[in-house]
Amino acid sequence: MIRKLFFFATLLIVIFGNAAKAQDTAKANRIFSAHFQYGFHLPGADMKDRYGINQVAGFALSMKTPTNWMFDADFSYFFGGDIKIHDSIFAGIANDDGYIIDGNGQFAELYTYERGYYVTLGVSKILPVWQANKNSGLTLGAGAGFMQHKIRIYNPDNIVPQVAGDYAKGYDYLTNGTAIRQFVGYTFFSPRRVYSFRAGFEFVEAFTMGRRDYLFPLGGPDTEKRLEFLYGFKLYWTIPFSEKKGETFYYY
Repeated sequence: MIRKLFFFATLLIVIFGNAAKAQDTAKANRIFSAHFQYGFHLPGADMKDRYGINQVAGFALSMKTPTNWMFDADFSYFFGGDIKIHDSIFAGIANDDGYIIDGNGQFAELYTYERGYYVTLGVSKILPVWQANKNSGLTLGAGAGFMQHKIRIYNPDNIVPQVAGDYAKGYDYLTNGTAIRQFVGYTFFSPRRVYSFRAGFEFVEAFTMGRRDYLFPLGGPDTEKRLEFLYGFKLYWTIPFSEKKGETFYYY
């Protein structure tokens, strides 16, 4: 999967990097944009003990200056189904054979999912490397903000009273804290706006703590300070919706 996404990103850069060529006298523009994003993350540090690989989708707004500095606000929602502590979460309500009995006296079906998000404000710089025009190039960025995640417990029809309603909060390991983010990739602003994109690798580090006053698996609060990493690939579809034009002439 990782190799396929890397190949796809490289192919995009090659194709769109040759789609338009600007005159040497072209000027970079001020560009306001909306970005729709999708990608994947691998967990690291304390986060890998709780979760596996996840997917991420989100939305961002940005403003690029004529000097190719870009300021952005980013919301990213991540989700996955690989909960490594699934069995230990419910150990206290399982019988001697490891099964949970529901309100009907049957074996219960409980499903767990990773759910989380981070919100950051950031700044990046578009550098004139592999540029197709003065608004495009290698991009280095950084930002800071807030990250939160928890384990979503799906209890079909709420027939397991031990985890129904507010009791589910005692198992969800709600965690949040300050986050920082770095990005290395390529930005392409096309004269044909629909073809604009950004692609690259993102790194997120968060300094978090558990926020529930009581967790049933622990018999108390989770007070441990955590260092959590997410790193992976993101592809942004960019829609420039306003720009201040310089004296730029494009050839097709």
